[in-house]
Amino acid sequence: MRKSNLTFVLGGAKSGKSEFAEHLYSRDEKICYIATGVVKNPDGEMQLRIKRHQARRSSKWITCEQYQQIDELIKTNSQDGYLLDDAIMLVTNLFYDLVLAKTIPDKVDEYLEAASSQEIANIRKKILDSWEKILSALDSSKQSMVIVSDEVGLGVVPATKQTRILRDLYGEVNQLIAKRADSVYFVISGLPQKLK
Repeated sequence: MRKSNLTFVLGGAKSGKSEFAEHLYSRDEKICYIATGVVKNPDGEMQLRIKRHQARRSSKWITCEQYQQIDELIKTNSQDGYLLDDAIMLVTNLFYDLVLAKTIPDKVDEYLEAASSQEIANIRKKILDSWEKILSALDSSKQSMVIVSDEVGLGVVPATKQTRILRDLYGEVNQLIAKRADSVYFVISGLPQKLK
C-alpha cells in the first residue's frame, strides 16, 4: 500500500488559499474537484461565489458537488488527483445533518444547549470517523489530494455553545489532516507559507 501525496492548504477568508490550491495541479491533469459547499438554500451572493470558483477551474477537470461518501468517491474513481474545497464546509454539513436528525432547524441552539457531553462526543466521533475514512481511502489509492481549509484558531472564543462545538471540531479536523499531510501551506493575503 502506497501512502498518498496529500497536500493541505490553510488560510483565512479571502486569503487566496483556493486559488493557490488550484495551481498545485496542472490544468492538463485529470482532476476531480470536490466542492463541499453544497448549497441547500441558495442565495444570489453564494451562487456568484460558486460561479467565480467554477470559472477558474480547468475545463478538463470534473466537479463533484458532495460532502458525503468522499471515501467511496476515491475508491471507485481513478483520477490523477482530487482537490477538496473545503474541509470546514464538509464538517459543517455533516454536523448539521447529524444535529437535524435529532431536532428541527429552529431548535438547533436549544438542542445543543441541552445535549449531554456524550451526545456531543458521538457527533464528534462520527465526523472524525468520516475524515479517517477519507484519509484511509486516499492512503490505499495511488491518487493525490489537495485539501483546502479555513484556519479557525486565530479568532476569539465563540459566544454560543453551537459555535464553540463547531470551532473545536474544525480545529480537530485541521490537526488530523495536517498530521497526515505530506505538505502543509498557510496562505496569508495571497502569499503561501510552507509549514511542512
